[in-house]
Amino acid sequence: MTTVPSLRPLGEPPPIRLRAVYRSAGTLLRELSRALNLGHTTLRAESGLPVGTRLRIVMMAEALREPIEVSGTITECRLRGPRYRIGLRYDFDPGPHRARIAAAIAVLKEESGRPRRDLRIPLALRVEARGLTATVGNASRRGCQLELSGLRLPALTPLSRLFLSLSGSDSKTRAAILVEFEVRWVGPAQRSGRRLSVLVGGRFAAASPAVGARLRSILRFEEVRPRIRIRRIVLAKTTKKPRLDR
Repeated sequence: MTTVPSLRPLGEPPPIRLRAVYRSAGTLLRELSRALNLGHTTLRAESGLPVGTRLRIVMMAEALREPIEVSGTITECRLRGPRYRIGLRYDFDPGPHRARIAAAIAVLKEESGRPRRDLRIPLALRVEARGLTATVGNASRRGCQLELSGLRLPALTPLSRLFLSLSGSDSKTRAAILVEFEVRWVGPAQRSGRRLSVLVGGRFAAASPAVGARLRSILRFEEVRPRIRIRRIVLAKTTKKPRLDR
C-alpha cells in the first residue's frame, strides 16, 4: 500500500516588505502621522500587484535601533499611462508599537538640540474647516501650528481665536471636546494659482484635564485618527489682511 502524505493548505503568502529610510526621527514620525491619519495613500509603480496583496512598510531612521512597521493592503491597481496607480489602505494597531514610537520620540528630543518645556511632535493631521483646507503640524500639550489654505483666508492676527472640536475614533473618545486655540503669530500668506496658504501658530487656552488627556493620546500616537473640526473663528478687534509675498 502506498502512503500518500496529507495535503496541507499553503496558507496566505507573506506580505511584501518595502523599506522607507528617513533622515531623522522627526521626519519618520511626521510621515507616520500623515499615513495613519489619512488611512490610505496612492502609489505609482512600473508594475502592478493584485488587489488584496499585503504590504509591510518598514520605516527606518539611522538613530533608531528598531524600525516601525506599518501594514497595508492593496485596494486598487489600474494602469494609467506608462505606470500603475495603486491604492493602499493602511492597517495599523499602535498598541504593539508603543515602545518603538516612544523610542522615536525620545530620539526626537535629542535631535531638537535645545531643552523645551514641552516637546513639539511633528504631526500631519487633517482638520475639517468649511471653505478651507487645514492641517495640524508641530504640536505639544500647550499649542500647535496650523496650515490654512483656500481661495480666501480669514484675517487672522495675534489674539484671534479658533474654537476646535476634538473627538477620537473609538466609543470612549467619540464625544467631541471643545478646544480654544489662541493665535500668537501669523506667517506671510503665500499664493499658488488661485489658492492662498498661511501658517498660524498658537496655544491652547485654558485646556481642561479632559482636553489635556485627549491631546496626550494624540501626541503619543495612541489616537492616530482624531477628528478635528474648526467650529468657529473669532477675529481680534484690530485685524489686518494677510500680506502676500510677491
